[in-house]
Amino acid sequence: MDQKDTKSAEGPEGEPIPELLHSVYEERPFRTCTRCGESLSEFESGYRISKEFRKGEVVLEYAICHPCLERMLEESSVESKQNLARFHEVHFKGPLGFDQCAFCEKIKSAVRDDEYAIAGMCLGTRLMEQAMVCVECAEAMHAVLSEHTTRIWRRFREENFPGVPVDFEPFPGESLTHEKAL
Repeated sequence: MDQKDTKSAEGPEGEPIPELLHSVYEERPFRTCTRCGESLSEFESGYRISKEFRKGEVVLEYAICHPCLERMLEESSVESKQNLARFHEVHFKGPLGFDQCAFCEKIKSAVRDDEYAIAGMCLGTRLMEQAMVCVECAEAMHAVLSEHTTRIWRRFREENFPGVPVDFEPFPGESLTHEKAL
């Protein structure tokens, strides 16, 4: 049996989920989906851990199972889905790790105000893919979202992070987009 067959017989490939993707607030690995509350280890399709940083500190973190993420994406407007698909088609360079933006390849130490997001696609206790998105690319992606889709993500924040101040905008560019609409 070759090495690849041995790995798949032992379990999923990937690497152990690093502490960087552990919950800062709970001081341990994520255990449940932020949206549905189910155990993350139960999802054969995996889950995503996302963290947003400002000035190098975590300002928002969550883990969401693949079924909940799919449902949220299905709720997004057709316009947003098309716009995001075009954005990815033009800009996506691939998952380049936590130190380089997946869209513009800017290194983390060069991002404005030390503001960026990271995401890890996980399966069980393994990290399968990892990516970083700089604030400029996050703002550009947010700018292509419809108001309907923005409301879905805002509702997710309000339902799952009730202690977050109302003037806190975790989605880069949201307040600018909102001001333009006024």
